[in-house]
Amino acid sequence: MHRLARLLVGLVIVAAGMLTFSVGASAGILDGRSPDTRDVAAATAPVGDHRSPDTIDAVAHGAVTTQPAELRSPDTRDAPIVVPSMPRATVVVRETPAFDWADAGIGAAGGFAIALLLGGIVLLSQRGNDRKLAL
Repeated sequence: MHRLARLLVGLVIVAAGMLTFSVGASAGILDGRSPDTRDVAAATAPVGDHRSPDTIDAVAHGAVTTQPAELRSPDTRDAPIVVPSMPRATVVVRETPAFDWADAGIGAAGGFAIALLLGGIVLLSQRGNDRKLAL
């Protein structure tokens, strides 16, 4: 019986982990790094500056100019910029009820599946001929 209790506790922990994962996944993508790791990554990785450290030092000491070169041809520079006009999208905002029945149905189905799984494990873990499943 002790073995069955450990199995059930393990399954409850796995089910709680799956529930936590599904709740987190429905809320959006979460950054699983620690706050210290996020701070270091934000401080050391400047966005958009893919220059080598030597180039950054040369610019800081004035050895290199930071003016971007105009690499387009004269015809391209003189051509008018044409932006295609696109129809504006109409946004319709609906008031949602406080209770979402679709999410409740998904949760109920998941709970029922876990209950069936646990019941099957209990039936399969029974030992001896005196406890047979009557089909």
